[in-house]
Amino acid sequence: MAASGVWPMKEELITDALLREFLLGKLADEERERIESLFLTDSQTRERVDVVEQDLIEDYLEDGLTADDRGRFLSRYAQTDEQQRQLRITKSIRDWAATEARAPQTAGASVSVWNRLRTLLLKPVFVVPVAALILIAIVLAIVWLNSRIEQRKHLAIEQQLAQLNSPISLREVPSAMTSIELRPVTVRSVEPPPALSSRAGIQSVELRLPWVQQQRYSKYQAEVRRVGDNESYKIPNLQADSDGRNVIRMRLPTSFLNRGQYQIYLSGVANDGSLSSPEEYSFLVSN
Repeated sequence: MAASGVWPMKEELITDALLREFLLGKLADEERERIESLFLTDSQTRERVDVVEQDLIEDYLEDGLTADDRGRFLSRYAQTDEQQRQLRITKSIRDWAATEARAPQTAGASVSVWNRLRTLLLKPVFVVPVAALILIAIVLAIVWLNSRIEQRKHLAIEQQLAQLNSPISLREVPSAMTSIELRPVTVRSVEPPPALSSRAGIQSVELRLPWVQQQRYSKYQAEVRRVGDNESYKIPNLQADSDGRNVIRMRLPTSFLNRGQYQIYLSGVANDGSLSSPEEYSFLVSN
């Protein structure tokens, strides 16, 4: 890696500022797809994204983001109740550490947090409360670490889905792929959702989503979730086929799908970035 937070990406340079815009969803499609490709294939890039992501979270917790960046951050890192809980835990740990760092020092000597804790431990009256505090701190640290792992896993899955649905990837027709057309729930009425069954050798599924609303858009965004799960995954920058039917194609890897019912919320993206009211689609995955 080059100095000053800059390293080569093919013939161009990636800076920390560029990665920050990537994480906030500010990049143009071509640049975003290049970084996504590197994120999936290069461990150094993944590590660098993690570092910049952590800095971004720190800035959010310290109220150091602009109003626009804060809105973008919340739309990506506080979508679910679980993500919101993880942010609250991280903030609580930071606030506790900041309070300890600001604690007054005794005259003539610098007393560390550990020294104060050790002094308390020597007093029997404090043994149980301090032990409980230590246990709580350990639990919070474990929860925070697990939340970071889950955040990275979530980001990696979204990057994989974005890469699979990039215009370049959609132009290819893999042999190990099956396809199915879904009708919006409002059109399908009381009919049961179509079912997909796993077959040997199938690596991906292409879902064809007819857009029945009168308004047309140059780009669409899909949100996919399994019924009963808290996690949802967004796939941006989808486009309708140019055959006049206005069908949006979306691909999912079979490794992403587990047994159960899935919901897809498809929205049009206006020129100002706002989303239209979504169309809902659903399908079942069986063994």
